[in-house]
Amino acid sequence: MNIKDFDLNLLVVFDAVLDEGSISRAAARLDLSQPAVSNALARLRHATGDRLFVRLGNGMVPTPYAESIAVPLRTALATIRNSLAGHQEFDAATSDRDFAIHVTDLGEAFFLPRLLARLSPIAPRVRLRTLALSTDEARDALRSGAADLTIGNLPDFAAGFYQQRLFRDRYVCIVRRDHPAIGTRITARQLATASHAIAMPGGTGHGIIERTLVTLGLEHRIALRVQNFLVLPSIVAASDLIAIVPHSVGSQISPKDAVKLLPLPVDIPAFDVRQCWHERYQDDAGHRWLRQQFAELFSR
Repeated sequence: MNIKDFDLNLLVVFDAVLDEGSISRAAARLDLSQPAVSNALARLRHATGDRLFVRLGNGMVPTPYAESIAVPLRTALATIRNSLAGHQEFDAATSDRDFAIHVTDLGEAFFLPRLLARLSPIAPRVRLRTLALSTDEARDALRSGAADLTIGNLPDFAAGFYQQRLFRDRYVCIVRRDHPAIGTRITARQLATASHAIAMPGGTGHGIIERTLVTLGLEHRIALRVQNFLVLPSIVAASDLIAIVPHSVGSQISPKDAVKLLPLPVDIPAFDVRQCWHERYQDDAGHRWLRQQFAELFSR
């Protein structure tokens, strides 16, 4: 391939299709027609000699070759964008910038409603996308520019990343409101004899819940393991299972869930919820603005 004859705009299309998994969604994101995106993809396929994306169900999935070039191409695009932006000011009122944020399902439920309510009147054209990634994938996404921020209980983020503590959270116990054996408090003995449901969200520090139960000799009391916290209230409400969850989960519980929050009778350390970003974006005006929104809304 002769780079002097290559249209770099095709890489922007590649990045959008890769992110969206759909030609129509990529077209909407780029403010292009679907035929224009399809034509650009056809040109890129011809230039690379690879199909790049194949249809699966209603979406498009990358080929192995497309996956192999995704990170270096995204890194290059991010470098170009940063170079062109320089130290320009960021005008939230007129910007149509797209921000990608790595959060868990708990983070989506906790952060997004308040964030969107804040941004709607002051930044009506700014767009947000959330990413579901493992810890290693989140690190790579921050390094490559595929993600702007990662937010949550992230004890393993260190060198090469800036971090800001937003708030400190603690763990509580949830049980169904009319539990036959547990009233307004739960004792250590009741915790030890109850059956537990636990969440195991990958890439976070919440594995301490299971480690604590194992340390207490209660591994055999774990009756159910699920992938995320937000399903636990409805499960607990319909059973005699109990669950240990972050207090921020409790703040999402609806009265219809028919569960109650109780202090833990055992010690599990509180944890920090932080926003983390790569040093490449430390001085980017738009990025500073986004970080400021999270800090003003959630720091305490």
